[in-house]
Amino acid sequence: MTPKNAPSGIQNLNGAFLRAKLLTWYQTHERPLPWRVLWKKHKNPWHIWVSEIMLQQTVIKAVLPVYERFLTEFPSPSSLAAANPEDIRLAVRGLGYYRRFDLLHKACVKLSDEKRSLPSAYGDWLALPGVGTYTASAISSITGDEPQGVVDGNVERVLCRLLDIRSEPNLPHLKKEFKKFMDDICALGNPGAINQAVMELGQTICSPSSPLCAKCPVKNQCLAFANSSQTLAPAAKARTKFLDVNLRLEIAASACEVQLLRRPPDAKFLKGTWGFQTWIQSEGANGGCWIIDGSPTKPSSNRALKSIGSIRHSITKHKITAEVVFRTPGKAPGNSDAKTVSPRDVERHLVSNLDRKAWSFYLKSQGIQL
Repeated sequence: MTPKNAPSGIQNLNGAFLRAKLLTWYQTHERPLPWRVLWKKHKNPWHIWVSEIMLQQTVIKAVLPVYERFLTEFPSPSSLAAANPEDIRLAVRGLGYYRRFDLLHKACVKLSDEKRSLPSAYGDWLALPGVGTYTASAISSITGDEPQGVVDGNVERVLCRLLDIRSEPNLPHLKKEFKKFMDDICALGNPGAINQAVMELGQTICSPSSPLCAKCPVKNQCLAFANSSQTLAPAAKARTKFLDVNLRLEIAASACEVQLLRRPPDAKFLKGTWGFQTWIQSEGANGGCWIIDGSPTKPSSNRALKSIGSIRHSITKHKITAEVVFRTPGKAPGNSDAKTVSPRDVERHLVSNLDRKAWSFYLKSQGIQL
């Protein structure tokens, strides 16, 4: 196994040769993803920016239906800048990591206030809220033809297999070397295409398990293929340590109305979203005490709550077990920001998959079909 801090040997790769092989392959095998189609047709950086934000920690399959819906509602940065944050979250509901869309909104407001058009240079993209090194490299290489290489999980895996590196692919020294290598081959021309070619190879051919090596255009330059060590290179990333959390979701509903509440801005989970009253079980010596997430208010003793069971959900590194309880609508405990909607309209107001799971669970438990 490669020592964690050993040189990668990337200087032995023929970057120009690999680039030529990958670009030839990409010209034939490029998938017609909607952001690629729109870029070729309109050359509008907004289409690429939105896609890069949506694809952060999210698979392409989940992004596809949301992407087109989002652009229909927000066809330009100025339209997003003028939008209500609640409408933005509803437009991307189900994708999770909603802070990235808050930052996208903030960036559009900044551009609007400063009366600036979309950037073209890497450094200008990097200066916008929510745009990091990877995102700035991706957007500027595609829309501005800047020689900025991208390094994501797919690129790391492809390069680790080419070099038969059997350590974790995201070690800091590897990231630095991989970034320089990608910058260098991007500098040879057509940086947007070569970045997408390497990522496309990782997504469709050089997959984490069962790679399709027979179809790989660079298999003859791949040390892992030569050594039959594709399952060893790279090593698996260190597993995320998940934290167990107990929540209680309180659905206030009757036959004709359902009460929804906006979570406080200091809530631990899903802050600022409309959904169901969320209680979180406190930690420490007095564990077992339930408090409203984002508020110290405790449930009053006269609240008639009926438990209908539990659901499971994950948010980032938290594994959640959420008990679903319900009551008839009334005064919202510890939260004055509430609204009442008809049962048929509940679904379209819910941003989080956690709330949507709880609502579906409630309907099924009550035998309700809407």
